[in-house]
Amino acid sequence: MKKLLVALASIFHFVPHPFGVSPIAATALYAGAYGERRSYWLVALIPLFVGHLLTGFFDPVVMAFVYAGFVLCAMVGRAMLRSDRSRSRIGTAVLVQATVFFLVSNFSIWLVGMYPPTAAGLLQCYVNGLPFLAQAVLVDSAYCFVIFGLHHLLDRNYETLHTA
Repeated sequence: MKKLLVALASIFHFVPHPFGVSPIAATALYAGAYGERRSYWLVALIPLFVGHLLTGFFDPVVMAFVYAGFVLCAMVGRAMLRSDRSRSRIGTAVLVQATVFFLVSNFSIWLVGMYPPTAAGLLQCYVNGLPFLAQAVLVDSAYCFVIFGLHHLLDRNYETLHTA
């Protein structure tokens, strides 16, 4: 069941979508909550890498930070959702992972020279990225609602079928 949900979320990553509207972060959070101990952090990286094979790569420093950001998203899921998956806890985890990804990925944009190499340049980079953070919170919330919700429904129906 968990593998099916991850596969479905990964497939949605390959459907044409607007920039920043992808289930990768939500899938990473879900994998952290439910994934295998040794490989949960890989779940988001595989569809991301396959997507880059198909669409092309970009600045290697930025890519490294983006991939690290998604690993951190999975780690947030592991730390916050491994034992408690209440709605409020999932909502908090979405906010935390979106913020962590925002900080890491925008730092890479500043690091490669798209902004002046000063504290003011870094601050401007983060300020300019705030609309993307807002979008990420909304998108990740929606995808988490679907992924965690489907898991709950499938889990409940599976129990009902096997206790009848």
